[in-house]
Amino acid sequence: MTLDRIEARILLKNLLNRVKVLDDGSRQLSGVLTEDELYALRFALDELTGDRTPRPQGGGAAAATENNIERPVAAVSPSSPITEPCPTDPQPIGEFVDTDEADDTATDHHPEASADEPSAYFLNTSVLDLPEPPPHVRFCLDFGTAMSKATLVQEHTDGLEEIHVLELGVPADQEEVSETLLISSVYIDDEGRLWFGKAAVERSILEGSDGSRQRLDNIKRRLTEEGGSEPVGSRAKPTGPEVTYGDIVLAYLTYLTWTATRCVEQLGFPSNLPRRFAMPCLGGAKGRETIHRLRTALGEAQILADTFGEALRDGIALVDFISVVDQLRAQQYDYPYIAEDITEPLGVAGSIISWTSRIDSLVLVVDIGAGTSDMSLYRLHVDPEKGVSSGVEAGDSSRVLTEAGNHLDRILIELIVRKSGITSEDPVWVNVRGALELQIRDLKETLFNDKYLFITLMNGAEIELDLGEFLELPAVKSFGDSLRAAMVDILENVDRSWVDWVTVGAGRRTLAVALTGGGAELPMVKSLAEQPISINGVPIPVSRAVAFPAWLREVDEGLEDDYPRIAVSLGGARRRLIERGGKAKVTAGDITSTPRIGGYYTKGF
Repeated sequence: MTLDRIEARILLKNLLNRVKVLDDGSRQLSGVLTEDELYALRFALDELTGDRTPRPQGGGAAAATENNIERPVAAVSPSSPITEPCPTDPQPIGEFVDTDEADDTATDHHPEASADEPSAYFLNTSVLDLPEPPPHVRFCLDFGTAMSKATLVQEHTDGLEEIHVLELGVPADQEEVSETLLISSVYIDDEGRLWFGKAAVERSILEGSDGSRQRLDNIKRRLTEEGGSEPVGSRAKPTGPEVTYGDIVLAYLTYLTWTATRCVEQLGFPSNLPRRFAMPCLGGAKGRETIHRLRTALGEAQILADTFGEALRDGIALVDFISVVDQLRAQQYDYPYIAEDITEPLGVAGSIISWTSRIDSLVLVVDIGAGTSDMSLYRLHVDPEKGVSSGVEAGDSSRVLTEAGNHLDRILIELIVRKSGITSEDPVWVNVRGALELQIRDLKETLFNDKYLFITLMNGAEIELDLGEFLELPAVKSFGDSLRAAMVDILENVDRSWVDWVTVGAGRRTLAVALTGGGAELPMVKSLAEQPISINGVPIPVSRAVAFPAWLREVDEGLEDDYPRIAVSLGGARRRLIERGGKAKVTAGDITSTPRIGGYYTKGF
């Protein structure tokens, strides 16, 4: 079968999928025929009549490739996504229970993915055939538990860095939420279609407002914790082929990659630009395993993003996604566009340091995300006049806590349910909790912003609480205590010279605490930079690093609210100038000013 015949078959199937049945039983072809679709109709007619009309020249999916390579490619038009109907009467995976309780019985095989007809999608591996990308340009992906981000940096010959915070929200149609933050949610609807980002949130509210359905919001933890091979339960996937949480992570990374490469291409760069990726501060075998899994998934995600294209924005059939994943994994590919990993605090440190302004600081980065809280200690020393330029991470200073924003979400759910008087023996207990899970992030934001929350549960119960009541909960206080304990643990276990730089050095020095992440403004987080820390009986004065770099304010002051969340990807895309943890020691210098984080030396957008 030649390439022409394959493309014609795809386009003809697309036309059939667009036929709508009207109320009177008649059928109508919706939309406007593209040139490729018209060509496919002529091609089919020629095949039936035996005529071999020469193929027209031109671009698009109908254009002949060089040497007429017989390789199936995707031929997806933005206005006419190709879909495959999902199988009817699927067998449920389990009972009506929370997906976290599903049995760990899944494998890499997807027994229900095969339909009577093959998927309409064929792998688009064109990214592997692109010429070498331009040097000194890269971007960094920060796959977040609640929100994902990406930043591109281009280095110029004059030493300037041109920085672009990618507007992922634009191709995702969620500008009203944020132009730069992409919602990290996946939802499988009642017909077995995958929805992403804002569309996932909207679909889940429409279908699951009674608490019977579950949206997949916290999928990133399946990378860092056990459970990636667990099957997704029936509350989150009522129909369709069997899938694991690892499949859902890959599906979301496909969507994230599609939005990022759309932005990269609009800036005039190819989709095979090298990309770094952010990681929690995991060490040892777990860290190496997670890096390998994420590196592989991001490599696959680019090919999957190219294969599905615009269809990702409008929802894709789960059966199609699994079929294409099986096609991809039937071959072995290298992914040269996947660059190195960075820890999240390392990215933050890279975003706050200015390599052209005088600075001599000890900085403890505290990045509070939705899924993890990550910390690392850095010495930043730059003196352009003396030619000093160094940024070093203290050896053995990285820490990761699984207590983060989602931890507070669970505490808030428990408080609301307890105040409602509903117990696990109540018939609506599961539904009430399910409905709360779909809206808990908005409820928590309201509580912290307004200092008060009023909510009517689906069973009619009216609940009100104030922020003070929530903050006094032992579990919430324990969260703040855990963060402070991690800071103390870092400072007591690094080489003594790091702490001596503050306590023994000439003049008044303080430890700068850089607070970033979506939870940077939580009261218990802000207090970390407001009170001295006692290290082996010696008080260490602290001060908060500037919350928004001066350079970014000059370029786009509208990003101030987003900066705590984009700091990781922004710093991660810069030149690797900060060394990871080693055996470095800090010697006292002659800088007596308090820590001050400077701005960037940039060329703007």
